[in-house]
Amino acid sequence: MEDRPPKGSIRVVLADDHTMFRQGLKEMLSTDEYIKVVGEAENGAEVVKLAQKTRPDVVVLDVEMPVMGAREAMDRLLRLSPPPRIVVVTMHDEPRLVREFLGRGASAYLVKSASLEELLAAVRAAVESPAGTQNENLVMVAPRGAFERVERAAEEGGLSARELEILLLVARGLSNRQIAYSLRLAEATVKRHLANLYPKMGVGSRGEATSKALAEGWISTRDVTEVGDTPNSKNAERRL
Repeated sequence: MEDRPPKGSIRVVLADDHTMFRQGLKEMLSTDEYIKVVGEAENGAEVVKLAQKTRPDVVVLDVEMPVMGAREAMDRLLRLSPPPRIVVVTMHDEPRLVREFLGRGASAYLVKSASLEELLAAVRAAVESPAGTQNENLVMVAPRGAFERVERAAEEGGLSARELEILLLVARGLSNRQIAYSLRLAEATVKRHLANLYPKMGVGSRGEATSKALAEGWISTRDVTEVGDTPNSKNAERRL
């Protein structure tokens, strides 16, 4: 007979500032006898404290969190010992957010229209994957159409997904050091990507690269201006 984990063995903390949505998540998760919600938080600071106290296996985290942003909260959660797995559940399906949060160490990224089966699968997959292998065990549930523009841009420009990601951060005015920090890369790796990127685009500077990317529609002005509370903004740097 196949060994099964004890009932309620997957401990989950929910973090969302909308009470009704948290209650809905709790009810959905309760349909799985192996999952137990051990706490709820309505802001980023609260979920970090709650995770320190309850030591959950998984934190279900909303992107838009008051008091402390989801990015900072997630970074702090992943510094706990042992760190919980992070399942991002949000209404936003922008490719840049999917890449960003998965790159930061999230085990799964789901939009709020995801089904019960997809939610349960994400939580189970997150807790069952070996430590340190999030990038090999991702569960992404986002409309396929959200990625089509990015994929077309990469194909038309001959750019890799990573190069397009770096190009976007260049357009936002981030330095090589800030880009490296944001993407969890070595600064030398960022410089190497840029050295490959410019010849492909037929440009010789960051400004020319930004202008061409905007003109070709590879990135939009909204992509450039909606920086949010990334750890590279001056305010975020002060918080850290």
